[in-house]
Amino acid sequence: MLGLVLIAVLHADDPAPEPAPEEAPPAFKHTVEINGYVANRLGYGRSRWSGLIPTDDSPQWLNMTELNAQLKVGYHEHGFVYVDTSAIALAGFDYRLMNAEGFEEYQLTRDSPAARPLISINEAYVLQEAAPWLNFMIGKKRIVWGPGLAFNPTDLLNVRKDPTDPTFQRAGAWLARIEVPLESSAFTLLFAPQVTQSAFGIPYGFITHPAWNKQDDQPHYLVGARAYFLVADTDINVLAYFSNKYFDDFENKVRTGASVSRIFFDTWEVHAEALLQQGSSRTYVEHECVADVMAALACNQQKRAFASRSRLDDTTWLPVILAGVRKTFDDDSFLSVEYLFQADGYRPDQYQDLINAFDGINQARALGLALPAGASLLIPNAGGGSDQATPSRFSFAPTGKHYAFITFNKPRIKDDFIAQLVVLANLQDLSTLWTPSIAWSTTEWLQLSLIGFIPVPGPDALAAKVPSTGKYISEYGSFPQLFRVFFEVRIFY
Repeated sequence: MLGLVLIAVLHADDPAPEPAPEEAPPAFKHTVEINGYVANRLGYGRSRWSGLIPTDDSPQWLNMTELNAQLKVGYHEHGFVYVDTSAIALAGFDYRLMNAEGFEEYQLTRDSPAARPLISINEAYVLQEAAPWLNFMIGKKRIVWGPGLAFNPTDLLNVRKDPTDPTFQRAGAWLARIEVPLESSAFTLLFAPQVTQSAFGIPYGFITHPAWNKQDDQPHYLVGARAYFLVADTDINVLAYFSNKYFDDFENKVRTGASVSRIFFDTWEVHAEALLQQGSSRTYVEHECVADVMAALACNQQKRAFASRSRLDDTTWLPVILAGVRKTFDDDSFLSVEYLFQADGYRPDQYQDLINAFDGINQARALGLALPAGASLLIPNAGGGSDQATPSRFSFAPTGKHYAFITFNKPRIKDDFIAQLVVLANLQDLSTLWTPSIAWSTTEWLQLSLIGFIPVPGPDALAAKVPSTGKYISEYGSFPQLFRVFFEVRIFY
């Protein structure tokens, strides 16, 4: 014991050991990541040349070759540049259409928009984090705030999804965004100018039309705001939009929306989203002008438009609501069922008026007569966002009030096969579109896919009647193709 005390006394004046110097954090290094794919998609669709929708610009054979590159450059510890772009070559041939005499006509080639080359700038933006709770972004990006799988009523920015392949469309909208992400909430404000001029997918005009192609003197833009909250394991979004002539005819329009989603029992996901607005930019047909031939002639003589956006200034609040449930199984397969309600969609009698109008237009074309006023407004509007994007296999432009989307996805079949079936149903006339597909990942870098589109008409009792032929027709019974098949090869790098 005495020895221990003596040692302690002898070393009492020794200097304390210096703490080890802290290692300096590693210097930031610029990072560059690049990947992408090369894809070729060959499709054949048997044109319904005698239907109500003209097939003049729809080639039966369509080949799309796409070279995609995705580049991410980290220029700062809290900032990066991201670009996702595709060069697309399109070739279409074998056109089956109705000639001026009302008979079938074949054309091998034709100058069609469906067969023109395109540069698709899917995303191209700069993101800079100023603080953990604040970041800025400018460029083109796909931002979707709603949880819907096949359709998003609250998405006013982007090119509309293809419900038969919701993840295919990656193209976003040009915008500037400021975001405040917090632990259980987030707040976002963005400004999106509309592209008013572009060439082969490259934009060179924003907000207003150039003087040489002056269509109006209006600014075309959208302002969006979002507040996100995580409450009791439930994701909640509250949205507000203000727009002026942003891919529709609304002026100084205020729209509000909300979405909610929650997971139950680890495998059940329930979600809903809704958009609320006054009026509608949908085209409605004047019943008195399409009731019969004499009524049509009378309206034409009076220079009365038989189709117009008659509810554009309507003060009635009209909701668009989507609700759905998704079940995930132990093998990662899932079943999704969603229901869509559009308050401004056509009732059965309004759909009959639409069919009468299309039939009248076709009869006027066959007789070489001038089309009546308002005919151009009946071109379906895909809505939402820039049209300069990778061409989708199917463009969803719903006309009725009630729809259902059913998706079943089965992955890991023998480890390298994925099978999927999507059924899109109009619940008013019970017409459906069936889309089966199978994908085979032969290696990590090669995938082969086969996709089919089979439209099935609804029962005659619920369908509209074509005045000139007496045939019954439903929404997907009037699909421009009797069927479509696609074969795709995709090589990743």
